[in-house]
Amino acid sequence: MNELEHILSKRYDQEILLKLFQKYFVNWIADGYIGKELNIFEISTIGEKTDKEVLLKLFAEFYGNEENFKKIFETLSEEVKEIFKVVVWEEKFPIKKEDLKKYLDTYTDNFEKEVFIPKDEYLFFDLEEFDKDMNTAFSIKYDIARYIRNFVDNKPKNYYLYSDESSSDLAFKLYRDNNENEFINNMNFYLDFYNSGENPISSSGKILKDFKRNMQKHCGITEYYNDVKGLEFLKTETLCLIFTLLEKKYRISSYFNNKNIKNVIDDFMTTETFDKEESYNYTNLFLNFLKGTRNIWENPEKISEVVKSLLGLLKEMPKDDVVSIDNIVKAFIYRDKDVELIAFKDVKDYIYINEANGERAKILEYKQYEDYIIEPFVKSYIFLLGIFGVFEIFYEKPFFKKGLYLKNNYLSKYDGLKYIKLTNLGRYIFGYTDKYELPKIYEKAEVQIDDKRQFVTVVGEAPAKMMFFEKIGTKVKENMFKLTYDSFIKGIKNYDELIERIERFKENIDNKELSQNWEEFF
Repeated sequence: MNELEHILSKRYDQEILLKLFQKYFVNWIADGYIGKELNIFEISTIGEKTDKEVLLKLFAEFYGNEENFKKIFETLSEEVKEIFKVVVWEEKFPIKKEDLKKYLDTYTDNFEKEVFIPKDEYLFFDLEEFDKDMNTAFSIKYDIARYIRNFVDNKPKNYYLYSDESSSDLAFKLYRDNNENEFINNMNFYLDFYNSGENPISSSGKILKDFKRNMQKHCGITEYYNDVKGLEFLKTETLCLIFTLLEKKYRISSYFNNKNIKNVIDDFMTTETFDKEESYNYTNLFLNFLKGTRNIWENPEKISEVVKSLLGLLKEMPKDDVVSIDNIVKAFIYRDKDVELIAFKDVKDYIYINEANGERAKILEYKQYEDYIIEPFVKSYIFLLGIFGVFEIFYEKPFFKKGLYLKNNYLSKYDGLKYIKLTNLGRYIFGYTDKYELPKIYEKAEVQIDDKRQFVTVVGEAPAKMMFFEKIGTKVKENMFKLTYDSFIKGIKNYDELIERIERFKENIDNKELSQNWEEFF
């Protein structure tokens, strides 16, 4: 029994399957749509004693094959078609009291109570509970709907990305962060700090708190939250995790610099730069609430395929408008193209989530898979692009309320993401504009160079400049640095890196004209 047959078996009993056979299947067999492997005798003997699995296989030929589904769908009554078009998209088809006889049959049970059941024509669908006014509705089980919804031609609004009309007052309701200028102006300092010699990763795979604190301070990182315990260094931590995700050969200044920003982001979006030697690397870094990945031995993490699918959707974003994360998640799920970062079978067999009460929550239903894996993945990856400055993000304190007992009331640290908007860089990366001008660095400081000795003095607040001069010189006062040949070339491996460092020196002194002593030094 395959997965679809197993799902159908849980929903439809033998009696309903037999009624569907008599109402529909026998005609579909006669028309050559299903049951082609059955001979006339086998078909003629199907009845109450027929094995349920035989009927399930016939049913699965309808739901499990797009060509079959579309051909058979056209033979259905207009009423049945309309119900399918509604219920496959997580909606309910309403039935008012005055229409009950149109859709339902009745019988009297052993307690002399009137019982309503769908007419044979509508046995594909589930009957919802009646309200106090005797109104009800048809629906369909979610695991079944996801198999067939893309076979139905009509698509709901959330199948597409659209501008959110309620976004005009987001600035008053949510936190907001446009990291474009900050990231581009400081990406070399982030890299330098990450490569500074300290090992930022603990034995449990987490970024060390002291490392996060020091990096945030020295690199002047503007954090997302100042009032959420455990998330005070979320942006800094995410930057560290991005570097950890990258292969070591890409963690060098000749590649990871703002003049190469388009290639850095393009390569990140193709996952070209990801370190794939570590099994389930992305999951363990950014979805680390999912436990058990080390037990998966057969199927790899599908990070390249899932990222490609998500970016294909994100490239449909409007150029200038805000889009909700809820819209993006639903569209990604509805299209159902390479959405499984981890194979669902492996998730059911190996993955669990630790709850605050000590229980291990398993992921056994596909709706849980969407809530606990797909949605957190989408939010995490979009947050990463927000770090790069591709999106301006709108977010709140993270909160998760989908059936888990969680210590901090959130599953993922990125749960708070609500809306996004393309930045100038994002419009360039996604092809809306042909050119991009790097933002200028505006630090409230002046750099003075001594015209007799190799001394540099930083007057004012300039964390990025301070960090650069700390790297190439020796601090002699709080804001003064002495440069020597040895200090300047420390860490340099070749001529190109030396020329690049000289250019960065000139940039950090705001391209002042060099006096003779500096000309001779270089």
